[in-house]
Amino acid sequence: MAAAVGLDTGIATAIVLVALTALAEQLDLVVGRRMRVSLSGPFLVAAALAGGPLAGACAGAATEAFTRDVRRKRALCAVAGALQGLAIGVVGERLAQHGVAGAVALAAVGLVTGCALNARLVLRSLGPGVRLRSELRAAWRPIVVSWFLPAPLLVVFLYLFETTQGLALAFASGLLLCAAWANRLRRRLERTLAGERSRARVDALTSAPNRYALAEALTAEQARIRRGGRTAALCFLDLDRFKSVNDTYGYAAGDRLLVDVHHRLRSELRASDLVFRWGGEEFVVLAPHVARAELADFAERLRLLLATRPFSIEGRPRTITGSVGAVLLDDARPGQDALEAAGRLVKKAKQTRNTAVADAAPQTASKSQLSRAARA
Repeated sequence: MAAAVGLDTGIATAIVLVALTALAEQLDLVVGRRMRVSLSGPFLVAAALAGGPLAGACAGAATEAFTRDVRRKRALCAVAGALQGLAIGVVGERLAQHGVAGAVALAAVGLVTGCALNARLVLRSLGPGVRLRSELRAAWRPIVVSWFLPAPLLVVFLYLFETTQGLALAFASGLLLCAAWANRLRRRLERTLAGERSRARVDALTSAPNRYALAEALTAEQARIRRGGRTAALCFLDLDRFKSVNDTYGYAAGDRLLVDVHHRLRSELRASDLVFRWGGEEFVVLAPHVARAELADFAERLRLLLATRPFSIEGRPRTITGSVGAVLLDDARPGQDALEAAGRLVKKAKQTRNTAVADAAPQTASKSQLSRAARA
């Protein structure tokens, strides 16, 4: 029975090798920016070389045991993995030797065979006539790293397997546990960093996105406009006589007022409109899909959202007004320049207070407009 499973490999040992390969598929190795590869490759090679062709085929098919892909895709990947494991096992069985030299030879042949078959499967999955883009041409790096980085550990495993199978399996299991522990720490660190990045872009008082988030939103919005989307409104909103609120009711009441202002703007505007806390008593509103003819009306609407309904300050109603400076955001000028233009207009509106000033002067034709005109 042992001979039917592989070279000097029993049923229990083969099951352990297959299980380790299936579990390794659940772990990934970070090899570059936004590049992760599975750790099942080296374990598949170890199972095929140590357990023989049959164990290698079972290990290759087991890599799809815990995935959530559609059934057809899982079946195709399982067949491809089984063929890969079978090929590695056959090559290893043909070149089986003893000692350190034999372990090195087996590891080298298995890794080269497995990497070649894996690269072949990747290329065939692209289909005939598909032109490789730069990111696809760069895919060879994670493939090589995931297959050849563990080569010394694979040599140790194969050498131990020839003398003490139990010790070799314990060695492989320990490596998998260490990889799982490191993977868990990495994921926890990624979540922590993602949370820190998110908090760095949110105003601590009002929970509104701050000026760092605004810079990213301006870049994304202008990219959408360059792709042929409609222009957007960029408005600076500065609360009038906010210092008197702090002087009369205290700074805590002023903070609550800022929270209420953000809440009103957020609740009354469209879901696609973004409200940012710039600092102090200043807010910035980025409203997509606003044409030049609609800019003045949108700025006036912002002003009326504050002026037409009083706020409650220390239980007393008080009318709070704001000055608005609005410009059109397109791709004719950088987003930061448009923001500075809106800041100049809000200073002009502050001279009379409770005023909305919109930039009605058309800019030079944008790049997207020029390209559309050229096509016409």
